[in-house]
Amino acid sequence: MEVNNLLCTFKCLRALSLSLYGLLAVLPDSVGNLKHLRYLNLNGTDIKGLPDSVCGLYNLQTLLLRNCVYLKELPTNMGRLVNLRHLDIRGTYLKGMPVHMGKLRSLQNLSAFYVGKGEHSGSKIKELGELPHLSGTLCISNLENVCQTKDAKEVNLKDKKGLSELDLKWGRHHENYDSEHERDVLEQLCPHTNLKSLSIISYCGAEYPNWLEACSFSNMVSLKLADCKYCSSLPPLGQLPALKELSIEGLNGVSCVDSKFYGDGSCATNKPFKSLEKLTFGRMLEWKEWFTFEGEDEGRVFPTLRELRIIECPKLTGNLPSLLPSLSVIEIRDCPELVASLPSPSALQELTLTDCDKVVLKELSPKLQSLAVGGCHASLPKGGLPTTLKTLQVNGVLQLPGGHYYPSIKSLIVYRGPGSLWSLPLEFFPKLKNIEIRYSDNLESLSASDTSLLDLTSLTKLTIEFCPNFVSFPSGGLCAPNLTQISISDCNKLKSLAEGMHTLLPSLLYLKLEDCSELESFHEGGLPSNLQILEIRCCDKLFLRRMEWGLQSLHSLREIRIWYYGREVGSFPEEALLPPSLVHFNISFPYLTSLNGKGFQHLTLLKQLEIWDCDNLQRLPEEGFPASLSILDIIGCALLEKQYRRKNGKEWRKISHIPIIRINNVVIT
Repeated sequence: MEVNNLLCTFKCLRALSLSLYGLLAVLPDSVGNLKHLRYLNLNGTDIKGLPDSVCGLYNLQTLLLRNCVYLKELPTNMGRLVNLRHLDIRGTYLKGMPVHMGKLRSLQNLSAFYVGKGEHSGSKIKELGELPHLSGTLCISNLENVCQTKDAKEVNLKDKKGLSELDLKWGRHHENYDSEHERDVLEQLCPHTNLKSLSIISYCGAEYPNWLEACSFSNMVSLKLADCKYCSSLPPLGQLPALKELSIEGLNGVSCVDSKFYGDGSCATNKPFKSLEKLTFGRMLEWKEWFTFEGEDEGRVFPTLRELRIIECPKLTGNLPSLLPSLSVIEIRDCPELVASLPSPSALQELTLTDCDKVVLKELSPKLQSLAVGGCHASLPKGGLPTTLKTLQVNGVLQLPGGHYYPSIKSLIVYRGPGSLWSLPLEFFPKLKNIEIRYSDNLESLSASDTSLLDLTSLTKLTIEFCPNFVSFPSGGLCAPNLTQISISDCNKLKSLAEGMHTLLPSLLYLKLEDCSELESFHEGGLPSNLQILEIRCCDKLFLRRMEWGLQSLHSLREIRIWYYGREVGSFPEEALLPPSLVHFNISFPYLTSLNGKGFQHLTLLKQLEIWDCDNLQRLPEEGFPASLSILDIIGCALLEKQYRRKNGKEWRKISHIPIIRINNVVIT
């Protein structure tokens, strides 16, 4: 109603943006009265469709629908918007395009085009040929629906020299494909040589088109080939002179990356991939061998390569290029058969090795800043880690040399081990900003010297998850004046948090406690006074002592999320429990039978209430909710849904003042 009133009031508008009005689900028909409108921005709204009246806005030049995830189709008469120049539909899930899109001859930017299926279903791909001014980025999806090769030819991509980025996509699971037909279609979609970025996704042809093998794309800087599962070899890409980023993923038919990959001509007279900076191979399930050069020729390949990633290639055995002087990032994950010694260039700054047990790391670069190791052999220097190291991630195997301090490490991430880690000595890492420990079965404590209070002035984030034997923090407390976030979950033996939180953690803004079944209470003094977000899920013993939390004294607390699955609580919340500063309240109580209206009346700042999975809750409180409440979400509450899914009856009066009411994410209108 508010939007409709706005549109009826300002009939001479030339520009209208509703992109910040994220809850907008329906655009009123009255938008068609804005005959002078040239710019309409609906980015990120919840609209499910556009009214047909939009097609009468003959002066409209820009229509932005980016990230409208509920939008499934455009109006049938879109072809009437003859002055439209910019149409952005990225991040939508359109089923197709309306017919006669070819009439929009003024279009300069069309972010995406969905090829219609069948004779009478949306626009055909050939209509793109009637849009001579297209430039910028274009993604053509559903190419499996192109029935006639001549239709692809009529697109005339060769003539669209303004296009800089082109994505060509087939449906991932389309059936009854004709490999030869798909290659013919792709052959006809040859772009102009000005193209800078190209992606070919889910192509089912057995061979790549001839134009991809040519060296004429002298401006191409980025190329991605993904899920082209029937191609048995890679095109010769090494002679693309400007190529900087190359990603090859999901090409399950490729068993060997051979010499053809480097391009025509001998290595002695050419520099294959002379400009390449980033190379990624991912999900190459049948890839076994990578041809590499030796001797003098070796130094002529990948002279500028900075980042090399090989991910989920289970049959790859070796070799790897060894002479990569510019390499600064190596990431190898899930390659269990790879037998190789990694290059260790002096420029290396980031190294990730996980689940590649046969890879050998001989030494660490003195410039290394980030190290992530797990499931492989890693021998570290006896003198400890490089003094430049800022991030250390351990996945189950890496043993730190004892007795060393690591003042350069800012982020410590421990995942699944190591087995000997029963206590983490925090004093060895005095400059840590981030601690993340997950799935460490043996970890029992965060420790510190008993002689003094541990002072971690740099620490801002602490996460401990799925550590079933974790029981304690440093005995003297944790002095971290800049710590803003704590997240602890699935630590079933933990009975209490760090001592003195209310004084030692003055900057704490976010506290999450989840599935800590033995956690009983906060230490004397309670929670830090500046806390803004409190999330407590399935900590039953702690929840039953909620009246001891002292929430009323937390004047900065704006958001509370509480999930409790016990049977002991039938009514919630208590009258004196919640602080008046609360803005967002989220609850999930499967056995809750009633909401206590008196517990809400003093919440004069409350804006949003979410009620999740309250299976036994039949009605909302007779007292209603504060006048400030603007959003009510009811999700997975079958009995409440029956009561409030229609705007009628005496029950509705309790919530009729709330502007936005959603049941299972659907706005009640």
